[in-house]
Order: sequence, then C-alpha cells, then structure tokens
Amino acid sequence: MRLSNGMELRFSDIRRFGRFWLISNDEEDVYSGIGKLEVEPLSFECNAKYLQSRLGKRKRTIKECLLDQSVIAGIGNIYSDEILFRAKVHPSAPANSLTGEEWERFSAELPKCLCYFIEKNRIGLEDYLKTKGQDYRKTPFLSVYGHDGEPCPNCGATLIRTVIGGRSSVYCPKCQERI
Repeated sequence: MRLSNGMELRFSDIRRFGRFWLISNDEEDVYSGIGKLEVEPLSFECNAKYLQSRLGKRKRTIKECLLDQSVIAGIGNIYSDEILFRAKVHPSAPANSLTGEEWERFSAELPKCLCYFIEKNRIGLEDYLKTKGQDYRKTPFLSVYGHDGEPCPNCGATLIRTVIGGRSSVYCPKCQERI
C-alpha cells in the first residue's frame, strides 16, 4: 500500500497469524487485544515471584500458561519450547506442580533465552524481505523446536514431538523428565 507521503506499507504473514486494524486517531483500540497484554518478559517484573503468583495455582500445562498473553506478552510456540528446554521443565507439567526451584530456573532462563534469540534474529529489513519462505524451524540456533526425532543437543536422547493445548511441542524426555 502506498501512503500519501510516498512511503509503502508492506505486510508479510507467511504463517497467516497476522491481522491489520485501521483505527482513527480518536477511536479507542478495542480490536487488537493489545490492552490485554500483560508484563513484558524482559522486564524486572517478570520474575519467579510474579510467575509463580500468576501461574502457580493453574492446573493447565506450563506450556499453555507460557503462551497466555494475558500473563506474559510475546512468548510464542517456538520460544516456549526453547525456554522450557533450557529450564529443564517438561512442557506438559501442570503449572501448579512446579517446585520453587523450577520457578527460579524458569524465570532465570526466560530472559537469557529471549536475549539470545533477539541477538540471533538481528536482521535488517532488506535481508528479511529476501528470505521469503525460509524455514525458520531449521535454524541452527534452535535447540529443540523443529528437531523432533533428532538427538538432544545436551544428552543425546531422541527429542519427542507432542501436541499440548492444540500446539506442537518438542522436548527432551531425559533433560525435561516429568517427575
């Protein structure tokens, strides 16, 4: 779309999750859901105490809870697998079954993991547009996501793919053993 100032507005949505809303300046945004987003995962607020208080009583799996944007904003399916792998937490563990030690490990790995991926994904707009259709699942810096059936990079056990809450999840049965 060409704008009146000569710039172009482009939208690329290979996976078809994206949406556009055109909202006038005086109109309240009740469409996008941005007002329902909760704490940013890299903020100081997103610590073990916060996570345990918001998720620790839930019976849903920790994987489903991690994808809940009304608790932590911006964590998607790929990064949820990677964060849980690094924290050594089984994705199908009920959130209310996690120990204090697991919450601490999980909250420590969350920002480390995201900062790592932010750095690895640093790419200019021109380079991004050139990669049309690139298979993001096979990037060398993902440890588990998209690597089901392959050996775990830590212990060599075969990575397993399952479906949790309608979303695929890949984990190591040895490193992320469910107790």
